[in-house]
Amino acid sequence: MALRSLEQNKVKTIEIRSPHNFLSAIETHVGDVIFLTTTSMEDVGVGTKGYIAKILEKQVSMHRIVHQTDELFEEAEVQMARLKLEMKGHARVRRSICCTMGEAIVVDADEVQFFEGR
Repeated sequence: MALRSLEQNKVKTIEIRSPHNFLSAIETHVGDVIFLTTTSMEDVGVGTKGYIAKILEKQVSMHRIVHQTDELFEEAEVQMARLKLEMKGHARVRRSICCTMGEAIVVDADEVQFFEGR
C-alpha cells in the first residue's frame, strides 16, 4: 500500500518499525537511493522487482509504550525511522550482495525502463 502511494504521489513519508527494515534504514543517509520491494527478505534475489527512491529526509526516534491494568504495569520502548522518499523509478535486482541477519540488506539493482521488453 505504501509503495503504491509512493508510485502515485512521487513523494511519501514511510515509518519503519520492523527490526530487519530498521537495521537497513539506520545505515542510510539523506541523498541515498534505496531499493524498496514488497518481497520478503528471504525471497529477495536476482530478478526481484521493486522501486528505487531517493531519501529526502530521515528521522530516527524512540517511542515509549505503556500498558497498565489494576494488576499489571508494562512499559516498552520501540525505535522507529521515518524516511521521506522521492520515487525515482522501477528496478529489478541484478545481484544480492548481503543478507546476513542483523545487517542491512544490500542489493545491486538496475533501473527498468518501460520500453525494455523482457
